[in-house]
Amino acid sequence: MTKTAPGSPRNSRATPETWDYFRRCLFSPERAAQDASAPGSLRPALWIYAAFLLASAVFYAKKPFDFPDRLAAFPRQAQGFWFWLKVMAWQPPLELAWIAFLLALFEWLKEGRLFWRLLGGVAATAAPFVLLLAYRYSNLGRGACGLLFAAWLGLLALWARRAQPEFRRSTTSLMLALNAIGLALLLPMTAAVASGWATLFKASQIAGGLWMLACGTLGLRALGRSSGQAGLRLSRCAMAVLLSMFMQVAFAFILYMLGLVPIQILKALLYS
Repeated sequence: MTKTAPGSPRNSRATPETWDYFRRCLFSPERAAQDASAPGSLRPALWIYAAFLLASAVFYAKKPFDFPDRLAAFPRQAQGFWFWLKVMAWQPPLELAWIAFLLALFEWLKEGRLFWRLLGGVAATAAPFVLLLAYRYSNLGRGACGLLFAAWLGLLALWARRAQPEFRRSTTSLMLALNAIGLALLLPMTAAVASGWATLFKASQIAGGLWMLACGTLGLRALGRSSGQAGLRLSRCAMAVLLSMFMQVAFAFILYMLGLVPIQILKALLYS
């Protein structure tokens, strides 16, 4: 039970315990959003995120490379624990990029006519994929493509900065802590590997994506309402979360196109 310190406002919240924050992210995202609004919530969120990265590195290092795809090509390099640590080292910048994209899309979608706002959000999400195709199949050079990507990122950064600092902090805490879902799903995925049950493995991956989408949507709406958007609709939050996930995938491909991420690391990032 949360206690209020003497002399502090009644609506102030104590820093959530890591285990409580973890549990609420799994089963009560709206209460997790309340935890995210508390001062000091970033530290337990970082503990959850660090545990997810470390556990994922161990899991994928132990998992056979050809499970669940028995036709997978033999990897060009050993994919042991050190390899997966290098893969997980790229997760934090991708995670921060996703949060920035989410903030930008939320600021864009939270007000105005939903149809036109959604149309603009879809166009902004499609833009990097169109540029990637143009770079791959046309004469568009890497330098020109890089400049256009920089302009795209700059526009999104401007919209993300429109969010209030407190909302940015709370959203960052919540989205980091929601990696509790990925950490929890390592249990059925481990069982799937041990039993050789490919269907369970694939189902766990699908369930994780849907679980993250649902919890991210509910948590984002709760944060938005607590920041003054009392009439915020669930559909706007759902589209912000979903489109930001696609933007994160595009950002990973951008890093590869610019030569910052090797192809093996990119494949492992997308797979994990």
